[in-house]
Amino acid sequence: MENYTVYMENVTIDSTTEIMAIVQLAYGIPSISLMIFAFFLISFGKRYKNSSFYRLVQFDLLTNILVYLNTWIAIRIEMHPNFVFIVKFVESRLPGLMTWLKYFPYWFFHMHFWTAELLTFHRMTSILFPYNYENFWNRYYPFIFIVICVVSHLPKYIWTGFLYEVYIVNGQLISINFPKTLDTAINVVALFSTIYFVLNIINGVLTIGLASRKIEAATTSKSNIKKKLTLISITYSLVYTAEVVWSVLNSASSYLHFLPPWFTKLNNSLLVFASDMFTLSLPYIMLAFDTNVKKDVCICCKKRPVSNQGTIVFVSQS
Repeated sequence: MENYTVYMENVTIDSTTEIMAIVQLAYGIPSISLMIFAFFLISFGKRYKNSSFYRLVQFDLLTNILVYLNTWIAIRIEMHPNFVFIVKFVESRLPGLMTWLKYFPYWFFHMHFWTAELLTFHRMTSILFPYNYENFWNRYYPFIFIVICVVSHLPKYIWTGFLYEVYIVNGQLISINFPKTLDTAINVVALFSTIYFVLNIINGVLTIGLASRKIEAATTSKSNIKKKLTLISITYSLVYTAEVVWSVLNSASSYLHFLPPWFTKLNNSLLVFASDMFTLSLPYIMLAFDTNVKKDVCICCKKRPVSNQGTIVFVSQS
């Protein structure tokens, strides 16, 4: 199929898309708020300053905040006629930015793998090199982050150009779509989804195996801490696996056509839900398993505003 132009301001919407958007906002707004809170908590909280594990968590949280915001600007907003003006405003102020923002979901796809695997690698090094791993991660984490950002961009060079190019021409917001390039990009995602799925399973199994053998040698308090951090990384890895399985199934179905037509029709919207499941999951995982985060959240919630004849006072609940 040849390249074709889409006039983005002429978009129409159906009730299914509207309902899905409402659902996405219903869980997305509190989840992204919790994620931003967790990011600043770990950035400035005293409990987390000297821990290399929390530096990796901080990097992951920042990545996922950017992922989530980008999906709205680059993908979701343009589905709603009343909000396309936001996309047009961004493109008018920073010409060419929307073209890059539409590429970023493919870049973040690879970033997702590496940010999840960093937590697993950290737990493996803490078990294999208990006396040296903190120095290594604290010393080299800025370099590691830069390398991951660069490596995640390299798969783009398997195809040429962009998948979409957004411009404002004669006052109209348009998107030039490149179907052949998009097909290549989808195949690349399918290939890497399979690779990441296998690597993620292998690393997870190795981490569980190492943890079950080595943690018992530590003191009781240190053992409990290591177990909880390992549980966080393994749980996060499992959630990531679910997202990758979705990509593998979609790619396989494009060739074998085993998914039902109604499922394929809703594929893009459902894919957003699958992505959100991983993108927004880490704060909830930490609340479930991380004692430090639980304590700080409880401290923040310990005082609540109570109205007293028009005046706000704070009443301790301890």
